[in-house]
Amino acid sequence: MGFMNNGRVNMVITNYVLRYSYHKTNTLDSLVEHGEIEIPTDTVKDGKLVNKAVLTEVINQLLHKHKWKRKKLFFATPDDTVVIRKIQIPISLTKEEAKSYIRTQIGNQVYLPFANPSIDIELLDADETNQNVLLFAYPKEKLLEYSDAFESAGLKPMAADLTSLSVYRYYYHVISKEKDHVLLVHWNKDALILTVFQNHKAIFTRHLKTSSIPDEVNEEVLSQHVGEYVIEINRIIDFYRYSITKGQFQINQLLLSGDFPHLSKVKERLSEQVEIPIESFDQEELQAKYVDVLGLALKKDV
Repeated sequence: MGFMNNGRVNMVITNYVLRYSYHKTNTLDSLVEHGEIEIPTDTVKDGKLVNKAVLTEVINQLLHKHKWKRKKLFFATPDDTVVIRKIQIPISLTKEEAKSYIRTQIGNQVYLPFANPSIDIELLDADETNQNVLLFAYPKEKLLEYSDAFESAGLKPMAADLTSLSVYRYYYHVISKEKDHVLLVHWNKDALILTVFQNHKAIFTRHLKTSSIPDEVNEEVLSQHVGEYVIEINRIIDFYRYSITKGQFQINQLLLSGDFPHLSKVKERLSEQVEIPIESFDQEELQAKYVDVLGLALKKDV
């Protein structure tokens, strides 16, 4: 019944800020509130929650202000340690059986850079004997630390997401479904996440820590800073074309998002170097930096 619908809180965590929105349902039209809060220094470091008490208090104050206690929560954590890998499994397995099978193969046929992963999978194409699967793996300990903090503050965590998937979900549902070889350039103040989407599925991601640069900076320093990382973006464009697809396909859409204060300069530099359309979300009703939490708000209820 309508009066029983308590709405949902959505939160995106970075090393320095918490972006949030509150929606009555998983639609953009149901947006009630949005904003961001600075996280005290060293509360989150390199994507890891190092001071649970401080984060819990920050969230607790937000919930008290908006009366969001006991609300459902969907959250996205930093993408710095996620692994996305394409693997093959026997075709006879259901999705849940496939996840169990993959867990038995970790450390044997499937190698990850961390122990005790939280995993999810997405089924792809198949032949007579094998099913192709996208594996998403993330350190379970990191997820549990965030989830515990949210629960301690009085929220009900329902699902976790990756920031890159949230941004792409917004693009797919609001902007366009036409392009099938997309590179998402998610550029925050302290990190650059490059994620390739093929046929609307994330198949590759790379995380780069970026050197800090002030909001107010002279043109020469800014140009040098942006140029350094645009080189990396071009490398991923070439890597997708020549290594991943063996020359068959190339990136046909760039997405530019994040809270880096000089995204317009990034777009300008990219436009000079590549002949690929760039969607920077600068025509949206809210500031472009909120695309991540709005995309998270579109994630279906579980």
